[in-house]
Amino acid sequence: MSTIKTVAERAGVSLKTVSRVFSAPDTVSEAMRTRVLQAAAELDFIPDRRAQAMRSGRSGVIGLLTDVAASTPCSIDIVRGVEEALAERDMSLLIGSMENRAESSDSILRSFRAVRVEGVIYAATYHREIHDFAPLRLPSVMVNCFSHSRDLPTVIPDEEGGGFSVGVHLIGLGHRRIAYLTLSPNIEATQLRLAGLRRALRQAGIDEPQNLAVPGQSRAGAFDREEAFVAARRLLDRPDRPTAVFCGNDEMAMQVYHAADELSLAIPRDLSVVGFDDHRLFSEGLRPALTTVALPYVRMGNVAVGMLLDGKTELPAPERRLIEGPLIVRQSTGSPPKMDVAT
Repeated sequence: MSTIKTVAERAGVSLKTVSRVFSAPDTVSEAMRTRVLQAAAELDFIPDRRAQAMRSGRSGVIGLLTDVAASTPCSIDIVRGVEEALAERDMSLLIGSMENRAESSDSILRSFRAVRVEGVIYAATYHREIHDFAPLRLPSVMVNCFSHSRDLPTVIPDEEGGGFSVGVHLIGLGHRRIAYLTLSPNIEATQLRLAGLRRALRQAGIDEPQNLAVPGQSRAGAFDREEAFVAARRLLDRPDRPTAVFCGNDEMAMQVYHAADELSLAIPRDLSVVGFDDHRLFSEGLRPALTTVALPYVRMGNVAVGMLLDGKTELPAPERRLIEGPLIVRQSTGSPPKMDVAT
């Protein structure tokens, strides 16, 4: 079995030099690093991170605490973003999920402390306030959520900017009768996106349509397809039917497609539809492909790692980073029917 001693002998250097190559590579010349790493590769040597942690006081591990399983689209992309940023720093990730578990975040955080994680990232299913997260003195950053006391650094999507970009896009195509079929009215994202849409209308000098925001979901955190379909069908059956519908997420947009089909409305000839998320299963699978705002989960994971490890968690006023999500224009949006084009 290869050890640090056999690597040192193969490379013809001291034990201290080998240790520095793996624990503090910036303190060793590039030529020396190459020499040691080549010897380690030839001997199939893998450094013992536990021993390194005991010597340096650093584990090289970050804990990710999430309220959903790592198989959901949201968490997959946040995890990917975190892992990309950690790989650049030669660090590892430990994931703890509270879904279907009896213990609280407190017990998972204690297990994180037992393995000496260097910090914790808390990632939520959807943009919301968290009431029960106490980081137990571990450096922490919240992603897609914020603490009730607003005392922790936060990385969240620019929801208002997303709503604004949708409004600008639809107004630019000529739409005036726009409806916003929302997720639960009680969640942060719903109100922020509505504020962005209203800002776009104001800037264009357009009066806000009556019943601009129409709930398509009553409960937060659980999507009900039937409820969304009924709301979409009712919306499209109105005498003053909108020419464009902005949806709270891509799955809701799919229900708008179904309702439009029942009413023999063609997308985008008779109705333009915009989603939110860029959940590829829906946005690229629908025909026509769905115009939607991409939630920047990968970028949010990248930024959270930087905030956690670059010392920004100690700021007197916790930093709040808004990450822009781009509007992805596909084939579900176009000009309104000629009779509805404003003159």
